[in-house]
Amino acid sequence: MNGETGNDIVVALSRGAGHCLPVRYEPAMRLLRLVTLLAGSRTGLTLDEMATELEVGRRTVERLRDRLQDVFPQLEAIDGDDRVRRWRLPRGALPVLPVQPTTIATLETVSIELAGRGEAARASDLREAAATLRAMMSPDALRMAEPDIEALMQAEGSAAQPGPKLKLDRDTLLLLREAILGMRKLQLKYRPAEAKRATARLLCPYAILYGRRAYLVAHTDTTTEMRLWRIDRISEIEVQPDLFNRQEFDLATYASQSFGVFQEPPQDVVLRFIPEAADEAADWVFHPHQTMERQPDGSLIVRFRCGGMQELDWHLYTWGTAATVLTPKRIITV
Repeated sequence: MNGETGNDIVVALSRGAGHCLPVRYEPAMRLLRLVTLLAGSRTGLTLDEMATELEVGRRTVERLRDRLQDVFPQLEAIDGDDRVRRWRLPRGALPVLPVQPTTIATLETVSIELAGRGEAARASDLREAAATLRAMMSPDALRMAEPDIEALMQAEGSAAQPGPKLKLDRDTLLLLREAILGMRKLQLKYRPAEAKRATARLLCPYAILYGRRAYLVAHTDTTTEMRLWRIDRISEIEVQPDLFNRQEFDLATYASQSFGVFQEPPQDVVLRFIPEAADEAADWVFHPHQTMERQPDGSLIVRFRCGGMQELDWHLYTWGTAATVLTPKRIITV
């Protein structure tokens, strides 16, 4: 820790609620970040998970863990059923942790962006989180932090991206979350794209998937086949007292089966990017499980497996002649 002492860490903790800390406190702030992570995890974190979160190597995180044990002897080591050791800090082991202005500014900035896209429900959640953090700060710390929060919100933003405006109000989101968490059936009306009228449906909800639109991931009460239901086409929602037997389901795995949100049988996809576009394409994540191979001529081959060929084709159109689809041959050429 470059000569940092326990007193240095205490100083870093006490100063964090105000303006950003000087460079010489960066090691202490990294340790503070680790303290926050371990105190906020119910099951604890492995060394690899700590290293990923802090963006450091394993040996560095081992030194940080040892340092943390010196400062907080309450640090617990837990061996799970998977025989992997995890560490956590129990409740009551910490003083009140400081709140960084950057954290509040990020929450409020993203809430504005979400509201602009029509995601009023999630925007409200983030505003509430920001207000909670403000309430945790002392009056003096909040007064010192306010100029930084305002300046950061004015200095950071996201470029406008064309797309449909999501229609997801907070009341709807609360009902969907209640049903998902309680494993309760949903009685609602749904209007498919081709239909003029909505019809009654009884669904077993599992998750919400956000893309260009918001979708409810659910199956009907008579099948186990998972489907996507556009939330802006749902109306008259009622959470039922009846429970359903939830099957094993992983949203990340389900979402990775397609490019975007369109679900269909996955296919092997092989893309080639010309040498002039290879560097830019190498910075893209086309799919969570993609592989990339540089070719002797400087071009880039990207491989992954997914469904959603139409949405993939829409995206590749933006690359123009820089991208060629080697597999599958059925992708439409725009």
